[in-house]
Amino acid sequence: MSEEREVWSGHPSWWNFWLPMATGDLLIALAGLLWWTGRARFAPWALAAAAPFYLGAVLRRAGVSYSVSTQRVRATTGLVSKRVDEVELPDIRNITLTQSVPERLAGIGTVTVSTAADGVEVVLRSIPGAEAVKETIRGLRRDAGGGTHE
Repeated sequence: MSEEREVWSGHPSWWNFWLPMATGDLLIALAGLLWWTGRARFAPWALAAAAPFYLGAVLRRAGVSYSVSTQRVRATTGLVSKRVDEVELPDIRNITLTQSVPERLAGIGTVTVSTAADGVEVVLRSIPGAEAVKETIRGLRRDAGGGTHE
């Protein structure tokens, strides 16, 4: 078998974290409004309140990574404790792409890769370019001698 080579890697889209990011943005706008209306002493508190929203979104996104190689599809979650789900390409039975209307507009989607054995699956949630990733996995599965099931 040939040497394993990474073909694609990524994280969930930033669109997945729109609510904490929007909350942080509103708190920064509030800080500006407080400054502008002469209540500058309260502005730092609004800025400090925004920081955890941004930090939480960054850490949650950094704690999830996905990769597709010439041998397997892998999803890794966790910063301190980790969970790694992976499926070998020849074992892939189904590849499913799901996109809601807002996800289609944002250009993201979820790719689910599953095997026939015990329903094992790897889920690549809210990834940019999901359709291209699905087709990449499909081509790699075909090249690895996997089935043609969809």
